[in-house]
Amino acid sequence: MIGLQHLSPVITALMECISLPSPTPPGDVSAVADWVERWAKSFGAKVERQTVEPGKDNVLVTLEFGPGPCLVFNTHMDVNNPSGQTWSRPPFEPYIANGRVYGLGACDAKGSLASMMAALENLAHDHEGLSGRLVFTAVMGEEAGGIGSLHLVRQGIKADGAVVGEPTNLCVATAHKGTYMRRLRFRGRAAHSGRPWMGVNAIVHAAEFILEYEKWNSLLALNPHPLLGPASTAVTVIRGGTRQNTVPDQVEMIIDRRLIPGETHEKADRELEEIIARVKERVTDLQLDQVEVVVATIPSGTDETAPIVEASLAAVADVTGVAQQPVGFPAGCDMSKLVTIAGIPTVIVGPGSLTEAHAPDEFVEIVQVEQAAKIYERIARRFLEQKARGDS
Repeated sequence: MIGLQHLSPVITALMECISLPSPTPPGDVSAVADWVERWAKSFGAKVERQTVEPGKDNVLVTLEFGPGPCLVFNTHMDVNNPSGQTWSRPPFEPYIANGRVYGLGACDAKGSLASMMAALENLAHDHEGLSGRLVFTAVMGEEAGGIGSLHLVRQGIKADGAVVGEPTNLCVATAHKGTYMRRLRFRGRAAHSGRPWMGVNAIVHAAEFILEYEKWNSLLALNPHPLLGPASTAVTVIRGGTRQNTVPDQVEMIIDRRLIPGETHEKADRELEEIIARVKERVTDLQLDQVEVVVATIPSGTDETAPIVEASLAAVADVTGVAQQPVGFPAGCDMSKLVTIAGIPTVIVGPGSLTEAHAPDEFVEIVQVEQAAKIYERIARRFLEQKARGDS
């Protein structure tokens, strides 16, 4: 176990950040936003706050290096809500064991946040040869579908390249899946369970839908993405019934359809309608009275020849000593807003594994966080120096 007195500055910062609760819901990130602002001002960066909702600001930290291109670093301050999970220790009390930092947000995505800020501090102190602008955007609401980054791009942010900090085990992801989450409500008719024929069992109807919905995976598997594999479907939440002796008259569920680049929410809408129609052929009294959007994000990808991709692959290889190839990120993230709305070529790079994200006893490897700080710094140096030379 590493003594606290021997921790590197970026690990000390990460543990401090984890100790500032920012779960979504409710999504209050004010403590983390204040922390980012204080740190940024300590090394002379320009700081701007964008209020998206009360108590929920984006924080923009800018380093100016004269005329030249603009590079954006982006990651989120909010974390998953641990309600219902069982943790070995309180989730907002970070600790170190086995070369890892444990705590809520350690990899998703406060490891990226602390590493990006550490990189900015180093660049502020040593910016020789750099030309252009680096903007770090610490956003709220990523866990609520990316509302912070959506606000950011709607405010008109422009850049020549961007890096999104999410747990990729320091690999460079150039494509990610989108999310299509819907809440469905099935209606039946309540009756005493001693006379079930007098009612309509909403659970049975929901089960008929689930069996049909799961079949869609076999069709989606026929058209995999080269980096992401196939699109997918899953039922992730289901609630129904009121008493043990009553035929249930309602069931609510959430479906999670993951989209690959080239797919749209309209396509997923048509699929859902087709599945419901097939179930109604068998269950003529099926009542599905509401379809509500839970989360909707768009899949996106960046051309592998883009300068930000080349700079990122080279930076990771330099720091880790391992040659890199682009990979896919199998989840939704804020890259979608930067690419599809702002038109910014973007990659995803960050410490930690997606396996640990949203899981009890979340952790990140110390060595990855320390390497991430060096990687982000090298990406900025390569991108800005390279672009400056190309413009001269």
